Amino acid sequence: MEIPKLNYFWEYVDYWAEKEPDFTFIRFKKKTISARELKEKTDRFAKLLLSLGVKKGDTIATVLSTIPEFVISYIGAAKIGAITIPMDKAYKKTDFMTLIPHSAPKVIITIDKWEKNKIADNLMELKPQFGDVHYIVVGKHELGSSFDALMKKEYPFDSQFEEAKKNQDTNDCILVIWTGGTTGAPKAVELTHANIIEMCYLEYKKIKEDLSKIDGFVERTHEPFLVNLPTSHVGGTVELIGSSIVGGNEMIMQASWSPFDSLKAMQEFNLSFMGGVPTMFKIFLSLPNLASYEPKKYLKIVFMSGEKVSMELLNGIKEYMCENIVIGYGSTEAGSEVTFTEIGDSFEDLASGYVGKPLPGMIIKVIDEKGKELPPGEDGEIVIKGPLTARRYFRMLEEDKKGFTADGFCKTGDMGHLDEKGGLWITGRIKQIIRVGAYTVFPNEIEELVVQHPKVALAAALGAPDEIKGEVVWLVIGPELGQKFTKEDEEEIMDLCRNNLAKFKVPQKIIVYPLDPNDLPITRIGKVDRVRLAKELLPKTK
Repeated sequence: MEIPKLNYFWEYVDYWAEKEPDFTFIRFKKKTISARELKEKTDRFAKLLLSLGVKKGDTIATVLSTIPEFVISYIGAAKIGAITIPMDKAYKKTDFMTLIPHSAPKVIITIDKWEKNKIADNLMELKPQFGDVHYIVVGKHELGSSFDALMKKEYPFDSQFEEAKKNQDTNDCILVIWTGGTTGAPKAVELTHANIIEMCYLEYKKIKEDLSKIDGFVERTHEPFLVNLPTSHVGGTVELIGSSIVGGNEMIMQASWSPFDSLKAMQEFNLSFMGGVPTMFKIFLSLPNLASYEPKKYLKIVFMSGEKVSMELLNGIKEYMCENIVIGYGSTEAGSEVTFTEIGDSFEDLASGYVGKPLPGMIIKVIDEKGKELPPGEDGEIVIKGPLTARRYFRMLEEDKKGFTADGFCKTGDMGHLDEKGGLWITGRIKQIIRVGAYTVFPNEIEELVVQHPKVALAAALGAPDEIKGEVVWLVIGPELGQKFTKEDEEEIMDLCRNNLAKFKVPQKIIVYPLDPNDLPITRIGKVDRVRLAKELLPKTK
């Protein structure tokens, strides 16, 4: 089916509502939402925002799991030119204190809690510090108004709504994703209608074309897509939700990723395609009952991105899950996927860092430390420019200078080279961030918290190798001079982290540096040298 190129991302919801109003756009648990209903709900939410005084360029923040209410909020905001800033359901007070003031939302839409994380309680405690913000709660909580109750009301803003839809430009920002930058500090990346549409269109087209090459694949008008990555991640919001909206795919939504729920959905909806980060597939392969789900009976293709893949993982997926594997490479700033490999590319190449050729319109260069372009085969920093690439960070002028070149190339912070055929190979990364599964962890967030403990002089968070998650956080502590660091002190540190940090940021191990803290390796600008620490400690510690 040929999909048109429209100007605004939200227009695809209206397009499918007019073209095939009764097709099931979203499935969530026992709830279904048709294309017509999704248009009606997003229109209503847009008018709700107008009634709260939200206008073009204003921001709304969401703290939602992967549920229909996020899609309704996201598309509804885009229809009036407002900017959605998704935040992770694992975030706690420390995260909100950093991200919300900078985001300056007019409205915050949140779930009341996620597992043991009492999100609404945390926001309630911080509410006086965030000023005049409207709070909407999916569920029940005194923090704010009920999402369901508000969506049952009528809002007499038809003329303002129509005017807001007209008063837009394809280069307007409609989404901000908080992510990692070259320095490891959180960055807020602006994505426009044009960025999102082009990414979703190209990815949808790539998936459909690859599926059509596979023997035994029977195309469906509205191919079901499993949508279960975090909404705070570009993979969830742009690649899965966005590509489904543009392509008219049936979204099988799950509030969060679970290997068992994913496999059950695969069986129930005969999923031909499954995407995710390598960590997810490592977990699939670790399940003792994986064979009982018969993944090879259903899956025709697996897409992976976000981490380097090993030969062991590739062979395991081929043997037990799916014979056709495609690897992508990208980032929130450069484009959520900038390259893709092809079905049939050798596993030896994929395991050696080959991530494919650039998508149409994308320009990839490799440069040295002085910015000079390097020839094929020479390693340097990868820089990227094209229709998928963000133009800037959100309200971060100084970071714009660090993250983008003068001629608009995104500095990825990743090391690699191009081959003679234009294929990209990743060989390492400059960034000091830690990748825990699909999540980005910034060492300084943990370190700044931990040094508040009276016995801690210095702290360094390291990424330790992990077979399942790729990396986990280890924390190296240098005690204050003359202080004896006890097991009780270590437990206090762990409690401090558990109470203030998202679960994936909490250290899995604490190492008390055996020497005087003044002997901890530091860089020339006075920061703990994590690279030297990792070389010194990680190989010696099982």
